Amino acid sequence: MTDDQLPAARDGGGLDLASVQSLADFAEACGRLRAGRSYADLRRAARPRSLPAATVSDLLNARSTPTRDTVVTFLLACGLHDDAARRPWLAVWERVATAGQPQPAGAVRVRLARPRLLGVHAAIQMSGTVRELPPYVPRDVDADLRSALAEAAAEGGFVLLLGGSSVGKTRTLHEAALATLPEWWLLHPADTAAIAGHAQAPTPRTVLWLDELQRYLNRPAALPAGTLRQLVTAGTVVVATLWPEEYTVRTARTCTDQQDLYANDRELLGLARLIQVPETFSRAERRHGEALAGTDPRIRIALDTTDAGFTQVLAAGPALIHRWEHAPAADCYGRAVITAALDARRVGAQQPATRAYLEAAAPAYLTAAQQATAPADWLDRALAYATGTVHGAAACLTPVPAGMGAVAGYLPADYLHQHAQRTRRTAALPDLVWNALLTHRDPRDSLGLAGNAGRRGRPEHAITFYRGALATDGLLAAVPLAATLIQHGAGTGADEGLQILRDHAAGNTIVAHFLTDMLVHCGRVDEAVQVLRELADGGDRYGVRRLTALLAEYSRLDEALQVLREYSAGDPYAYQQLAELLTEHGCHAQAARVLSEPGAIRSFSEMIDMAAEFRRAVDVPFELPPGIAEAAHAHQLAADLAGQGHIEEALQLLRDRAAAGDEEAVRRLVSMLTEHDRVDEALQVLRDRAATNTSDARWLAGMLKSRGRVEEAMQVLRDRAAGGDVHCLQQLATMLEEHDRVDEALQALREHAADASVGYRLTGMLVRYGRADELLDEVAAGTTGAVEALPRLRRTDKPTAH
Repeated sequence: MTDDQLPAARDGGGLDLASVQSLADFAEACGRLRAGRSYADLRRAARPRSLPAATVSDLLNARSTPTRDTVVTFLLACGLHDDAARRPWLAVWERVATAGQPQPAGAVRVRLARPRLLGVHAAIQMSGTVRELPPYVPRDVDADLRSALAEAAAEGGFVLLLGGSSVGKTRTLHEAALATLPEWWLLHPADTAAIAGHAQAPTPRTVLWLDELQRYLNRPAALPAGTLRQLVTAGTVVVATLWPEEYTVRTARTCTDQQDLYANDRELLGLARLIQVPETFSRAERRHGEALAGTDPRIRIALDTTDAGFTQVLAAGPALIHRWEHAPAADCYGRAVITAALDARRVGAQQPATRAYLEAAAPAYLTAAQQATAPADWLDRALAYATGTVHGAAACLTPVPAGMGAVAGYLPADYLHQHAQRTRRTAALPDLVWNALLTHRDPRDSLGLAGNAGRRGRPEHAITFYRGALATDGLLAAVPLAATLIQHGAGTGADEGLQILRDHAAGNTIVAHFLTDMLVHCGRVDEAVQVLRELADGGDRYGVRRLTALLAEYSRLDEALQVLREYSAGDPYAYQQLAELLTEHGCHAQAARVLSEPGAIRSFSEMIDMAAEFRRAVDVPFELPPGIAEAAHAHQLAADLAGQGHIEEALQLLRDRAAAGDEEAVRRLVSMLTEHDRVDEALQVLRDRAATNTSDARWLAGMLKSRGRVEEAMQVLRDRAAGGDVHCLQQLATMLEEHDRVDEALQALREHAADASVGYRLTGMLVRYGRADELLDEVAAGTTGAVEALPRLRRTDKPTAH
């Protein structure tokens, strides 16, 4: 039996599933598969699943489109227990169920998408092969990948395959989509503008194919994380591939004094379900390959090649390396052209290398004799060699069209580029190549080239590249340009850099903070102080903390304290940060003075710890304020009494302190009672305070629950929730849900759904438990989060009308 053929019914009939195009056809096919089984027989065979007679009747009479779960249950009842046997049936059901859904512009069904157009590398061609691609060799990641796609299909999701060039990730992704979502629409957008256009009116059951994701993340038109989140929320399955090094550089956090260029990329990639595709085949994968080796000689060759991976051999990767590194002497010009293109990409040129660039740069890779004896048509010959295909699959350089019969430039093969990144990582670019890039670069590459030039000790080139990027990249180029000018430009260069930052600092706090760093670097402290004062005046709390730190660093402590009094009254953290800075520099007396300021300490325990720390510092007095000194003495005395066995005296002392409003004494009292197995007394202390104190009410509920007194715990929380205590309400909902009392939890949340956090919790629970009708009620009521939650409902749970 093949996947395309309906299993024969008991009367010997058969049906080609490819002919099933309508709901009536599908019902007829199911009737044949039923093979005379009664409704009762089907119901018994389906157990423990449920298959009511009415459901079977609707299915066999084409009264309505069945759900996927119904079809799976019916197929199981008919004896199709194997996934492979059910797969063609589910594909037909998908085709019938989605027949009337809108088709996105430019989309095709997944099963009709051509792998090569999706980015699958061409395979080597040889005698005896007729297919463009060899049979797919199953990979170890297939199960996880297909499971991830199935989960994403239920609610929308983002699945990202990580792996180097030519490791087979695009082919693996295509095969997984073909097996899991064959009847879904597949949309392969040309750029981020096309993605944004689709996001405005997303279509159901659509796969968004983003092979080589970095192409959609490169500036200036990078894919916003919000757009991808919008698509996933609408139920779109977004799939993508990415090289590991691209993932690493975009997810690594930069130092705090650098501009975060990849904040959007990091947020976007954080939405993904990651699946790694190894570079080499495992033993299990090689066994799969051996089983298929007789069907296609290319598989046999790939298995027998020991100096490269299986997928790389199929994509002609090693042959490309050999063509580049071991070019015949007569083709030294072709090798030079290939190297020039690879080096340009290595240092940030992502756009195709133009003929003019290659002509100007290639001589840098030729000897004086090779240059002197070059034929008149050396460049044409070189390009012919570089663009020649290997095994009919790939070329070192691929021409990029600029219209019919015109070449815009040449792109190096990905596999060759990755190899060159490793082998030429430390190779310095010749001056001739840098100058050729300055003259013949694409403006869109200026920013990337500038960063690479700076990192490679070429500040003069970096400055020129950054200037060229100003028109297209704006602030992204202006800030590093200013930094390079200040760090490497003498006199007027530094002045120019500071002026660039001043021009961009208005209304941009990040640039303003960077400007203060550069001003201090240039010794212009007073101007840096003024910039920070302006930020503080604008409500920038970070600016206040930096201002105090800067003033303290330059021994202007009185000014620093005045800034704190003016801007940070009531912010203990600001005072403590300044005190820590002073302590790090050994200025204990000044730190003690800062912490003696009103409002500098947040709690009794914090003040006590700070006092102990300063007592350890030589000749640094630090006296506790009278009220706190009294509390600290009482707490220590209670601890000493308990340690000597005088428990009642210790407890009474803490009770007296608690009655006087000492919050820390309450914590110590409850803890001491609990430690001495006087739990009921501890609970009573908290009960007496629970009516007016949220944290004590939650503490009380937690203690009751841990001792199995769940109903009492819930009642404590109900009493607080009735008065509008959202924190206790959330804890109550969690406790009810943990004890399978979902309806009670939902009702408790509904009563306070006007609160935004409660609304999100309520709608999230309704989605989790498939309460579609109730969620629609919350939409009508305007509950926060209800509209956003609707797309997360499984399609089978959604009502057909409202």
